[in-house]
Amino acid sequence: MTRNQNGTARRRFVQLLGAGAVIGAGSAAVAADDDATEADSNTQTDDSGLVTLESDADFETTLARVEPALEARDLMLVTTVDHAENAASVDEELPPTTLFLFGNPEVGTPLMRASRSVAIDLPQKLLVWEVDGAVFVTYNDPQYLARHHGLEGVDEQLAGIADALEDLAIAVAHGE
Repeated sequence: MTRNQNGTARRRFVQLLGAGAVIGAGSAAVAADDDATEADSNTQTDDSGLVTLESDADFETTLARVEPALEARDLMLVTTVDHAENAASVDEELPPTTLFLFGNPEVGTPLMRASRSVAIDLPQKLLVWEVDGAVFVTYNDPQYLARHHGLEGVDEQLAGIADALEDLAIAVAHGE
């Protein structure tokens, strides 16, 4: 590819990423709205396998909680994707939407041995996003991933992952 073609391909890829983020955020916003009717809970797991918590802080504060929460739990941050920044790079607008990829190879490797396709959903992801001033923290439900990838024989690991993800999301959403 020439330099110009490569730039065009990159912009198109970023545009597709932005569209995916908008679709995902819209689905999660519905899940968060649906949760408003549940008493004593600000956590929602929807049919898409996403668990969403509403943050008690603004976007920047919630975002700033992620890395310390990962470090405190000995989880390795692989990368951060600022979807709003990527959208702006192609003159598109997207409300604040940042994805964190993180993990622990000691935990993920046994899952990949049990079902190699789970590698497409690893490392784990945590999404911090904003809609109309409300900030949400979303992650994949490990039990959903287990069903989706036919994981068997790793129930104990999945329970530990579910607990760790919930603990992480609470720390990020509520500063605990």
